[in-house]
Amino acid sequence: MRPDVAARIILKAEKPLLVVGAEIADHGGAPLRTAVRLAQELEMPIIATAHSCKFLEKEGFTNYVEMGLVELTNAASDPEWQGVEGYGKPDLIIVFGAHLDLMNALFQTLKSFSDIPTLSISRYFMINADFSLPNLDEDLWLQSLEDLCREVEKGRAKAPL
Repeated sequence: MRPDVAARIILKAEKPLLVVGAEIADHGGAPLRTAVRLAQELEMPIIATAHSCKFLEKEGFTNYVEMGLVELTNAASDPEWQGVEGYGKPDLIIVFGAHLDLMNALFQTLKSFSDIPTLSISRYFMINADFSLPNLDEDLWLQSLEDLCREVEKGRAKAPL
């Protein structure tokens, strides 16, 4: 899937939720800046797994909830889950920056036991996600993240108030 298609999926969601792992600090910090940029543009919280919260705080971003990926998977699989801290149940879960095996387990579980669609903006294709970027080399992936942010910002600017 191209970044512009991912942006349209994100913009269509009323309550998207971004889940990030500690690997967002890798690659020169570009994934971290992407996470903050998307969350601020869409006014959505971030679920910070592992120790990613310290990287978010370094960027001055405090609208996050600290939760393990397994804990999130269990919560999102519960049909009665009301979402994080008053935000409400998400209608799209966007994930990147976590360990690939954990992301794949999250996607597989949610595909089987939840009605919440998932989107992977990871560098690697996630077969169990409902939507995923393809396998990309590092430079192309970083460019795709930038393109995704630009498309989301452009789409929000066009949206009626």
